[in-house]
Amino acid sequence: MTELTLKQKEKFFKNQEKVGTVVISHIKKRGLILFGQKAINRQLPKDLRKDTEDYDIFSPTPEKSAKRIEMKLDKKFKGNYFVVKPALHGGTYKVKSIIGDKGIADVSKLDRKVPTVTRKGVKVATLQFQKEQIRKSLKDKQSAFRHAKDKEVRARIQLAELRKKKNKPTKSRRPKSVIPAFNVSTKVDF
Repeated sequence: MTELTLKQKEKFFKNQEKVGTVVISHIKKRGLILFGQKAINRQLPKDLRKDTEDYDIFSPTPEKSAKRIEMKLDKKFKGNYFVVKPALHGGTYKVKSIIGDKGIADVSKLDRKVPTVTRKGVKVATLQFQKEQIRKSLKDKQSAFRHAKDKEVRARIQLAELRKKKNKPTKSRRPKSVIPAFNVSTKVDF
């Protein structure tokens, strides 16, 4: 691969905000499922969201989807700025920028039915599914490198659920009708 010119790098940096638009557009168009931190963020209140840069995507054809995303990004940026590489985890493909080797998206095989909700036109894995994934990760000793991160995300989800539960109206909180009851049997003379 040839080294990019300074002008090409400048063009890349000016267009970086377009990455998310291209990826989300592809997910919507192809009916793919967003999971991971980006999906969790779409379901949490703003103050409980966590910054993350890469997109985790479920696709029935991960390699094909990753290559399509890469092609769309290259087209949007008007140059060859992105590449697809297989991930360490089999069946997953990474879309990366060639500048800084920064991960853009991880596209994984959809190996089972994933419960989803739609947020802003994008299918995202439910918080319940995300919690199950975190629970599995915390039990796995080989995933010890991500346990602190997973515990933090789990706490954010629990806080959101507590808030939601606390704000749910109960029967005793519902306001009584302000319109007085009208007795139908009352005779009225005009």
